[in-house]
Amino acid sequence: MDLTKGELVDFEGAGISAAVIRDLLVNADDLDPRGLRVRNARIEGQLDLRDVVAKRPLVLLDCTADAPVLLDRAHLSALDLSGLVAPAVIAPWLRLDHYLYLVGARLDGGEENYALDLAEASVGGHVNLSGANLLSQTGCALHAGKLRTGSDLYLNDVRTSATVELVGARIGGNLDCTGAELAADDGALQGMDLQVDGNILLEGGFHATSERYIAVRIRGSRIGGQLVLRNGKVAAPRAALDVKQVRVGMELFLSADFADGRVELDGLTYAGLPRDSGLDEWLDLLANKTPQYATQPYAQLAAAHQAAGHERDVRRIRVAQHRDLLRRGRLTRWGRVWHRITGATVGYGYRPATALLWLLGTLAVSAAVVLGSGAVRCSTVEQIGYALNAAAPLVKTDAVQKCQVATTTSAGQLVVVAMWILQLLAWAFATLFVAGFTGLVRKNP
Repeated sequence: MDLTKGELVDFEGAGISAAVIRDLLVNADDLDPRGLRVRNARIEGQLDLRDVVAKRPLVLLDCTADAPVLLDRAHLSALDLSGLVAPAVIAPWLRLDHYLYLVGARLDGGEENYALDLAEASVGGHVNLSGANLLSQTGCALHAGKLRTGSDLYLNDVRTSATVELVGARIGGNLDCTGAELAADDGALQGMDLQVDGNILLEGGFHATSERYIAVRIRGSRIGGQLVLRNGKVAAPRAALDVKQVRVGMELFLSADFADGRVELDGLTYAGLPRDSGLDEWLDLLANKTPQYATQPYAQLAAAHQAAGHERDVRRIRVAQHRDLLRRGRLTRWGRVWHRITGATVGYGYRPATALLWLLGTLAVSAAVVLGSGAVRCSTVEQIGYALNAAAPLVKTDAVQKCQVATTTSAGQLVVVAMWILQLLAWAFATLFVAGFTGLVRKNP
């Protein structure tokens, strides 16, 4: 059986010595340019390819190994370990000119090893782990901190029992986690300072759970394309999703039911209007699912609607922001009083017509006081004119000359005092209307 010709050799469950594989790669000049290609083999002994440099592909399809596969600092043309059943693949600083396949692999690192270690590995093309089952009791199933890929990283339908760690990784294409099921005590997907030139896709039945930490955390990441968070679920007691300080170059897709738990999104930026959730759902998310009040998420949402020409929605967002600030923000006692006043009278400057309603109510109360007191002697129409003259700013009638108030009686004295108070209120509401209309009290937090 000649393994040097580059043909795919099916061992049909028979054994192949790990030392033979190593010797063939060490003497790579004797191999066909298509490399070493084996199927359905049982690898006998530990396959140790540490520091091996072989500019040939290595293909071990549907093979089994009783010991971890060691690839530290190895440099190969390409590596295909699809269907591999082994305790672990340990490959920090691995260098591949083209691609890495571990499609459908089943790796169990146990108590000693990560299932797959790709820390600081560099792959010229894409990495495909679709359908892989990665188990470990070390707390980390996929350790890929500072991984570099020239194209996509596929984690479709991956199953894990520990953390997928992509901290500081640089992905040249998409990070595709469609249908993945990730479970870990200390965070299912950890990708702080992640850089993805394409899209991040957490959809199509994606499910991530964590018992003690944030389920999905990609804080501080940079995404050139879209961030898609829909048709899935992330859940954790502490916080389900952390996308703080994430910059999304294109659209954000976030469904309202995606996160079962708190969401941290202060500093999240995106292009255009957020998709898959309506404005009411976004306002509920910002007010009730974030850990504390923050200005930036409201400002980002308002800017997106402003750019789309949705002026009415912008006002709704700003009013909701002020209400959240009043409820959870850090305001002084007088700041809270002023917020309550401007909120009730002019909608924090975004609903100045409310002040007109208060003004009309004040005038109605003024007329009711005059008509009901019995202390103002003139006709009913003249009494109403007297009330408007006394309470309304800039409204003057001749009713004062025709009406007389019995100031010697307690009812008459009450009318005079009430008119003073109502006139102050009327002036205040009129002033607030003008200030709200012109934007003088429209101060964004």
